[in-house]
Order: sequence, then structure tokens, then C-alpha cells
Amino acid sequence: MNDDRSVCPNAAFPDTEIQEHVPASENIRTTRVSLGVLGDGFVEAVADGTLVELARNQCRESHHKICGQVIYVPIVEAPGQTGIGRFGWKDQHVSLQSFSGDAYLNEMGITTRLFPDEVTKLCNSAPDDGLDDVDHFARFIRASKAPTRDSKLANSEQSQKGSKLFDKTGCAECHVRTLTTASAGTKINGGTHTVPEALGNKTFYPYSDFLLHDVGTGDGMVVPMVEHYGRKMYQITWRNFSAQSFHNAQISYARHRYGVFASARREMPF
Repeated sequence: MNDDRSVCPNAAFPDTEIQEHVPASENIRTTRVSLGVLGDGFVEAVADGTLVELARNQCRESHHKICGQVIYVPIVEAPGQTGIGRFGWKDQHVSLQSFSGDAYLNEMGITTRLFPDEVTKLCNSAPDDGLDDVDHFARFIRASKAPTRDSKLANSEQSQKGSKLFDKTGCAECHVRTLTTASAGTKINGGTHTVPEALGNKTFYPYSDFLLHDVGTGDGMVVPMVEHYGRKMYQITWRNFSAQSFHNAQISYARHRYGVFASARREMPF
């Protein structure tokens, strides 16, 4: 990363314009709010099989009215390995390592060992500094605690009524109250990470199923493969994954009534 890029053209690059301009033809817009990452170590430690079973039961018990979609995505730090996505706007990452590397490059312009290639070479005269702070950042997220519950508020009469209404209206089918992580010592993320004792076999309260759903607000924005998985994305053969099926699944997220694309379903375990 080179801070000189913030002023370009400059003496070294007098004829180069670095400022990005969005052409008028790119007319798809959406509003997003950054999500919190506290406690995401628990989410990462949930076994793939737990999410698969959750999706299967959810679809069956709702008589196919609610079918959260499971998608296999590449694990950047484990070339050739895939897992069930749970991080990112459209479940494009399995691990906090991949998720962090993606954010470092595409949101802050910092290259790492996972994403060594700059988004652009324009106005860049600085050599790669080999920064791997992404490892420490992923570790920080894993060590963060989930926000504690306000037991006094939760036990109030109003909250108790709200909790019953939450269940009665079917909110809990997608906004799952509890999940349990894999046992300590379990290898996850393509074998690159081991669930530690502090996160192993722990029950937490996410109020989410981490699956893809069509809730009628799809933005139509397909996840760009190279941007989120690196320039070598298409040079690697990924287990349980094809770029086309992932592309189809992302489109179906916004278009299909139940959030399940027919061709992608063949690669799903349910």
C-alpha cells in the first residue's frame, strides 16, 4: 500500500489519473450498513454439517416456504478446499482469515499473503512490504466476545411478550436463537484452523442461520470472483465448487422465490 496514491497525478506519474469514476452505465445502487464482528469466532467454529442440517430442516418444516441456501465457497488460505459460506454480504467467505484478507485488499487497499496482488498498479512505485497483519486481525476477531445479553431487560414483561410473538410468527425459523460450535480440536477451514478450547462445543445466541435467503430486497449484484478470492481463483480446482454454480446461486438469491437455484441445488447436500 502506498499513501502517495492519494495524490495522483504527481511528479512520478504526471499523466496518470488514479481517481475512480463510476460510469453512468453502472446504475445499480444499494445502501448497506457495516456489520459488527464481535463474537464471530463462534460463527466460524460452527461445523458445516450444522448449517447443512439447519437448511434441510428449515425447508422441510416450513413446507418449502422458507429455504435458506447453503453454498460452498473457496477458502483462500487453503487452495483447493471449500466450505460453507457464512461471512460477507452474500456468504462469500467461510473463514475469518479469508474474510479479513478480502477486507484488507478491497476496502483498505492493503495486500497480504492471501491477496498479494494490488487492485491496480496505477501510481504505485512502492514495493510490497510483506505485511501480514491480516493474521493478527483474524485472531483478534476470534478472540472477541459476543455482546452479553441484558438479562434484566430480557426478563421484563414486554420482552417476554415479544419473545412469544417472535416464535409464534415464525421469526425463529430463520433468526435461529441458538447454535452450538464444533468440539475443541476440530479442524476447520480446510484444515488450516483448529477450534480452540475457548470456542469448542459452546452454545451462543446469534439470531441468524447464516444462510442465503430471498427476502425481496435483492440488489442484483453478483459477487466478483477474482476480487474476493484472488487472481489465481480460476487456476485452482476447488472441491465441491464450480464458479458457474456459485454465479448462479448468487443470482438466484435475488430472483428465485425460495432462494434455491435449480442447477445449483444439484451440488447441495439436500
